Amino acid sequence: AFSVEFRDGGIAWTGVAWNSFWTTMEIALISAPLTAAVGLLTAYLIVRQRFAGRGLFEFALMMSFAIPGTVIGISYIMAFNLPPLEMTGTALILVACFVFRNMPVGVRGGVAAMSQLDRSLDEASLTLRADSFRTIRKVILPLLRPAITAALVYSFVRAITSISAVIFLVSAEYNMATAYIVGLVENGEYGVAIAYSSMLIVVMIAVIAGFQLVVGERRLRRENRVQAVARAPVPLPQEKTA
Repeated sequence: AFSVEFRDGGIAWTGVAWNSFWTTMEIALISAPLTAAVGLLTAYLIVRQRFAGRGLFEFALMMSFAIPGTVIGISYIMAFNLPPLEMTGTALILVACFVFRNMPVGVRGGVAAMSQLDRSLDEASLTLRADSFRTIRKVILPLLRPAITAALVYSFVRAITSISAVIFLVSAEYNMATAYIVGLVENGEYGVAIAYSSMLIVVMIAVIAGFQLVVGERRLRRENRVQAVARAPVPLPQEKTA
């Protein structure tokens, strides 16, 4: 499944599973940042903005969790099978499915994290003549690192392990790992299926660790300052001399 040969001074991916593996990694790495970005921006609109129908809008975003994956897969085929949005059989329809299918996790995580941030932070940034984009990039996003990591990890893992909607959207050119593994099991090739599953587990662990290193952890300066003050030596009172 994952055999490699060296030919003419280069690497040749001769295994039968490499095609679906690289397609899965490409689509998952594209959809994960998009899912996190769309989810967190939507959470910013829900928490920081006031507009008519905000509660209905938030409820509608959660509906993708209530709809079965098979229904979503068939709906995407029927909706995007004709011009001007003819995406059936392409990688774009898989990315769109993963983004909007997994977006509620990023929205809920962003809403929970952003509700803990005081509005005075935004007001202070705007008072210092920073626009909204700079406020989000310099003030809000550094404080939302746990929510960003959660959205990236969840969306990436779901993009690799999803099967219900994907099985209707894959094609011969863009085949996902889960659909390929199901095909192997149906053909009785359990050894190759187990090897492919083990490969996915190792890759997911490595990518999740990479996401955590890239995003980093949230650090509050107030806590660091309090710890520094607590560790500082206390000066002794000086005796007054006549």
